[in-house]
Amino acid sequence: MSRDLIACTIVDELGGRPRSRTARHRATATELEFVAGAREHGMSVEEYNSQVACGKVIDYLMASENRHCCLSKSICEAAFVMPEVCRSGNWATSMTITMYRVYLFMFLNYALQLTILYMFAQEEQVMDKFSGQMFLCNFGADIQHCPDAPNCIGPGGTNYQNASRMYSFRSWMLRNFALNSLKQIFPEKAGLAENSMDPGEYGLESYWVRLVCVFVFMLSVLSDLRGTYDMINILWYVPTKAEAWLAYEVPSWASKAKVKEILDVGELDFVKFRIAGIPRSAKIRNILLIILPRLFIWVNTARFGVMFLMETAGIEDTIVNVTALTYILDLDDLVFMTFSHEALHHIMDKLEPWEWKNVNVHEHVAAEEAFQAVVDDSKGPVFLFRLLPWRPVLVLMLSVFFIWDYYESHCEVSPTGAMYSKALSLPKQQVFPLLNFFIPWLAQETEDEPFWSMPSEHEEQ
Repeated sequence: MSRDLIACTIVDELGGRPRSRTARHRATATELEFVAGAREHGMSVEEYNSQVACGKVIDYLMASENRHCCLSKSICEAAFVMPEVCRSGNWATSMTITMYRVYLFMFLNYALQLTILYMFAQEEQVMDKFSGQMFLCNFGADIQHCPDAPNCIGPGGTNYQNASRMYSFRSWMLRNFALNSLKQIFPEKAGLAENSMDPGEYGLESYWVRLVCVFVFMLSVLSDLRGTYDMINILWYVPTKAEAWLAYEVPSWASKAKVKEILDVGELDFVKFRIAGIPRSAKIRNILLIILPRLFIWVNTARFGVMFLMETAGIEDTIVNVTALTYILDLDDLVFMTFSHEALHHIMDKLEPWEWKNVNVHEHVAAEEAFQAVVDDSKGPVFLFRLLPWRPVLVLMLSVFFIWDYYESHCEVSPTGAMYSKALSLPKQQVFPLLNFFIPWLAQETEDEPFWSMPSEHEEQ
């Protein structure tokens, strides 16, 4: 079909108002392309247009979901950006002082986060043992099916029977203390005291609540890991050479005064901050001072956070704790917002996202290519496989891993399938060793004799 004939049919195909002969000859290339495509595939122009629009969405939005690296407003991201901005500005004194302040605040943030994590380790690995507390594991996890379910034997060696005999650790220890005190004061009435006072058992109120809370906790900390992932991508993909991270750019379509008047902007709006090449020495510095410490803090926050949630017996306490734990990784944002200079806030606000995937190719996709993308998409992988988004799957995998790490490190499985605490011995030091904190697979020094072990099968019966 000739171009003139196609142009003459546009009125009928598009359902528009009649055009003059001159207008028909001015039919755009896009309109001609749509009419030709619709005729080729035996559909109306409206249907073809919708298919092309869907193809554009598939080709551009879905295919380039992770094309941007956006650094957030936190003290670690600021420490990643400021040295390159200072280098681009020839190490101006004011900017350099701001950079050193950022590093000072970053190390302060590290100290705060590591101190909190160390106190978690001190509580779980030292103080709880001196208070006689065993690991919770799955004590009482099957309370609704007791007395015949696998996890119906408590740390005291008796059957839960039902929820009326389940207490928090503090209440359980207090009830045992009262019973043992009466037996020592009145030894002749020890049998009467045991028959009259039931100390109950220490156990878990809800197995499923803590699993849900672990998932929610991992969901909240994954965003911090995404920031580290973006910085790793930038270090990997940007050129290993010194390039300018800031530039003064005035649009050329009018005079600067006219641009200011039309766009209602000022001089500072012409200053552009963008991610560019990084020298090799700076990449090494960022890996050693930012990437590795952030990964260490993230892993330990996830590990101790999951352990803390798994060790929380009460339903309400577990829900409250999951919101409190995310505060550790939010400290770098708080330090940035509280201590940083206004100039640093402006730089991080104006820093342009970096595209580590080439998305310019999507701007020149023809209508027929977009239409074909829809056809090809229907022939893609199995629907159920594509239905699973990778982020929830990643959160689920991380949750499963850290829960497995908790059980592997602190619990044992009985022949009946019950999950109970490993035998515990008192640590030889009353302070958790720093070496054990930074190298978790090192065994902690403890006394030879355990102060608690799970009662044998004979005692349980």
